[in-house]
Amino acid sequence: MRSIALAAAVCAGTLTLAPACDRAPPVPEASDPTGKDLVIGAVVAAAEKSGGIRLYKIVEVEDLPPPFGRDLHMIAYDPKVQTFQEAAELRRKGNMTVAKDHLTVRLVNFMPRDHRVLSNEPVSDEERAPYIRSYQSRQR
Repeated sequence: MRSIALAAAVCAGTLTLAPACDRAPPVPEASDPTGKDLVIGAVVAAAEKSGGIRLYKIVEVEDLPPPFGRDLHMIAYDPKVQTFQEAAELRRKGNMTVAKDHLTVRLVNFMPRDHRVLSNEPVSDEERAPYIRSYQSRQR
C-alpha cells in the first residue's frame, strides 16, 4: 500500500514539473558589467551588429599583459534568433550548428555588445580542439 502511495506521489510530482521542464530557464535581465561572468564554459547569447542574437560558447580565456587585456576564444553557432529567450530555447533543444569553430574576441570589444550568459557548462575536448590547433600554430 505504501509503494502505491509513493508511486502516485512521484507521478503527481513529475506531472507538475513537466511543463517547467519543457522550456528554458529565464534569461538574466542583464550581464555582468565588468565581464566577470565571461568565463570558460559560459554559453553566451549576444546581439549581432547585422541584427539578431547569436549563441557562443567560451572555450578559453587568455589573459594578456597590459595594455592588451583578456581575449575570449569562442565557438559561434547558427542560426541567429530574434530574442534572448529564443536563444535559450534554441540552446536547450540543441538545434544548432557550428558557424565558426574558433574565433578570438578582445573582451573590451565584446563588452559593449548586449549579451547574456545563459549557462555555464564543461568544455569538451572536441570543442577545445580548434583553439588548441590555433594556439599551437602561434608557437612555431
